[in-house]
Amino acid sequence: MITRGPASLALAALALAALGGCGQEAEGASSPAAASSTRTTTPATPAAEPSRPTSTVYGFARADGPGTMIISPRRATRDKNRYRVEAIRSAEDVRVTFAPSLDYRRITVACDLKETEGKIAIDAKALGATRCAANDLDFTLSLGPVPVRVTYDPASGAAVQAQEFLYPPDDPRTAFGTIAPAGKGAVQFTPYAVKRVPSMGYSFTKKSGEPITLPYTGTMIFFRVGRSCGDNSVQPTSTDRDGIGMRQCSSTDLAGALGALKEMQVKVDYLAASGEVMEIHEVYPCQGDICG
Repeated sequence: MITRGPASLALAALALAALGGCGQEAEGASSPAAASSTRTTTPATPAAEPSRPTSTVYGFARADGPGTMIISPRRATRDKNRYRVEAIRSAEDVRVTFAPSLDYRRITVACDLKETEGKIAIDAKALGATRCAANDLDFTLSLGPVPVRVTYDPASGAAVQAQEFLYPPDDPRTAFGTIAPAGKGAVQFTPYAVKRVPSMGYSFTKKSGEPITLPYTGTMIFFRVGRSCGDNSVQPTSTDRDGIGMRQCSSTDLAGALGALKEMQVKVDYLAASGEVMEIHEVYPCQGDICG
């Protein structure tokens, strides 16, 4: 028989008290019963730390010491299995580090190849698919600018993933201007308009564009105007009739010359998309009123 009235109210109170006790045990109460319950409960799994936000940049990477690279950003637009790249006005270079944990993926079918050799390995986004190691990235960076899509942590500057991509054949470009040091393996090139003065050389008139960073490797050829590769007197001993340097030197000589002169008038041949320098000719400046 179900009893209603005071007796049922007392039972309800006891039930509420029991429920209250269970709540205290779940919160870690210090009663013996609670302690026993706690010992038999499986510990909760710690909450996963929220993932840190990352940034992604497309561009051409060059080495800046072991485990470090500098990326010159480009606007990249996919065109089937390749990406068309365009310079981004006023974009600043991005310097990132990479550790052995880096997820590096090449477009070559093997990690130690210098070129694709006619076979490519790309994913559905036309990005490198061959899994390689961080030291393989050191290797490819030693060959020259590498077209990559890099995902990195902007807070620490550490790269998380780097994937190569293909781009259309690079068109060479010739320009006159001044160069200045821009870190290891790169120069800052400021383009100038020039006026050719017959039998006198080239007169640099005014700036014709914004400064850009041009990387170079050990294969770059440097031509000087002086008696030797270490001659910084800027005398027209080894030039053609227009004052263009003709004494063949090396990238090491270029670094030494810029260390001494800080700035140099030059004629530069470089690849338009990547900016990689192929040749630099030191230019002897046209002298006299006729050059003005």
